[in-house]
Amino acid sequence: MANHLCRPCQKLSFDKLQSTQPEDLSDEDGRLIKRTLSPDLIESCDLCNFFARAARYYTGDCKEYLNADGVPEISLRLGRWSRRTPCLRDDHDLVILIEKQDAEKEKAGSRLIEPDRIDYSLLRGWFSKCEDGYMRDYFKYDIDSLRVIDCGDVGDGEQEPRLVSWASVGKQLDGDPPEYVALSYVWGAAPGGLPTLAVNSTLPGPLPKVISDAIVVVRNLGGRYLWVDRYCIPQGDNDERERQIHAMGQIYQSAKFTIIAAAGDGPDHGLPGVTTTRRLPHPFINIQNHTLTLIPQPDGYIHHTKWATRGWTLQEGFLSSRRLVFTDHQVFYECQCIQAVEALVGTYWHPYSYSSRELWFHVFAGDTSKRKGRGRPGFHYVEQLHGFIENYMTRDLTDANDGLNAFRGILQHAEQNWRTPIHEVCGLPIYVPEYLGTPNNNSAIAVSLSWKMSDLRRRPEFPSWTWIGWRSVKRTGGGSFYLATDERWYSSADSKHYITSVDVAFRDGQVIQWSDFDGRGDRGKVFEKSSMPGMSELPQSLLVTGWLFDLTVVAVGDPEDGLATTEFHTVEIREQYRRPMSFGVEREHLMPFFPANSDGNRKYTFTCLLLAEVDKSNDRSTLVFLVLRPVLQAEALVQTFERLDCWTLTSSTPIVQVDGTIMKAGDCVFKNDALVLQ
Repeated sequence: MANHLCRPCQKLSFDKLQSTQPEDLSDEDGRLIKRTLSPDLIESCDLCNFFARAARYYTGDCKEYLNADGVPEISLRLGRWSRRTPCLRDDHDLVILIEKQDAEKEKAGSRLIEPDRIDYSLLRGWFSKCEDGYMRDYFKYDIDSLRVIDCGDVGDGEQEPRLVSWASVGKQLDGDPPEYVALSYVWGAAPGGLPTLAVNSTLPGPLPKVISDAIVVVRNLGGRYLWVDRYCIPQGDNDERERQIHAMGQIYQSAKFTIIAAAGDGPDHGLPGVTTTRRLPHPFINIQNHTLTLIPQPDGYIHHTKWATRGWTLQEGFLSSRRLVFTDHQVFYECQCIQAVEALVGTYWHPYSYSSRELWFHVFAGDTSKRKGRGRPGFHYVEQLHGFIENYMTRDLTDANDGLNAFRGILQHAEQNWRTPIHEVCGLPIYVPEYLGTPNNNSAIAVSLSWKMSDLRRRPEFPSWTWIGWRSVKRTGGGSFYLATDERWYSSADSKHYITSVDVAFRDGQVIQWSDFDGRGDRGKVFEKSSMPGMSELPQSLLVTGWLFDLTVVAVGDPEDGLATTEFHTVEIREQYRRPMSFGVEREHLMPFFPANSDGNRKYTFTCLLLAEVDKSNDRSTLVFLVLRPVLQAEALVQTFERLDCWTLTSSTPIVQVDGTIMKAGDCVFKNDALVLQ
């Protein structure tokens, strides 16, 4: 059947696009295809209709393509997917393959997807390719009291799935050790009460659809055992439940592969294509004896899913050795050596290689492809962890008390790096001496406390001095997570840290010395206790001795005009510089500090804790410090504060020591004192 095409689309010759190099074509011939997708054009032109369906693929709408008039506008450039296959690309992750319909099947670059059936032989081929390459083995932890779901064999008919002890499975089998599959999915609304299941009991029905579909996938791929948190974590024993949650990172690392349910908003959506949940049509069009097929980039697609907004799923996706991702349109696969897409023929090697042409999607590496390490030894691993923290702080948790547990697997992974281990205290990364350039514990805590990120909102379930005590309210377009003391930002590597001693107080009342005035302490004991399961073992506050100073901040702007017009300037250190300062917290949290006075000025004097002096020279230095918010404590011997932000300011003169308790930098006076940081 002939296509109905608009006048510009009628001028396109896909034979010419197929046979001619892009640089030899004019824009009018198809090197640049630009269309304003008005409703009338979408309805009257088949090719423009296809472009509109492609533009809606990731988000269900065309908002990312709206022009100044509010009408979707698409701009596609001709390129080459391979030597024999041309493609169209845009700046929004769209890739459209152009293939002749009479091409031999084995030479085709794309495949059409059936909406209600999964080709398990294709999926098994991906696993075989992986095992034939570099991932024949993967690391398996010995996890105490692990329980899994016995799905039965394919030949067992309708055997009801039951809960079994993983230790007993290992004893029953001869030959190769047993393997299990893990499931990562969106819980949806919090269940009223999860059942307490005994070992060898059958699962209560009806099962959430995503779990029953996952059982079908496991059996069709030749597996038998499935781990699902909803049933495999014991609910009746709080201590054992805490231990299992604490080990969730290891559970996903030890699974043969993880089924990722990236479709729908909850557990009742199921895995599209497995049983009754149909897959959405995959955009393609037959035109001029050619087939145009959309080839989605999985990172672009998955980024827009509900699954990618949940806190727990970050570590579940990253720590898994292999991932089988079910979306509303198709199945993706990614491991440490290959990646594959159901709509594409073939597999692509080394998804984590920075130089590989095949790096066209990058889903589970925590933005490390954009965060290449440089500088001191191990910096790559520091940047990788910062990328995960930045991502995680934008995600949602049903229970805010899970803030640390849902990220603990990634923290454990960072700590186990044999070359540059990164420890943590209540989620706050503590960097190794090779990265800091000094083994001093006071320097280590000063660097760690200097973390920065923007658009933050307080999470009061955790201390303010760790990033776990905050979340970012901006899912896209937010700031980066970084250290203000990072010497790479400055022209000079000459720096000095000003924390003089720290004690760590835990929720159960125990206090452990982190560092004394010489920078020595029992930080190993702090690490050990902080990493134990249970909320009672977490640090609550830091008793810090250091250099405090007052900083007056002026809010400039008419309060009636709203927060967007308000600027913040400092007084003591550099009033001569009129560049406004930027708080990392939401502006709504700042305005109570700046009520309008009778003269119209809005000022507030903050107590600040000096962390470091960096980029020192004869005529200036950069000060890194915490801006603090006072916390009222009845009959407290030491002032108590919460962290509000971390700032850097350039002083016109370096810090000068006056005596043992006083320092100065210009008109700013620093006093050595103690405080409690909650």
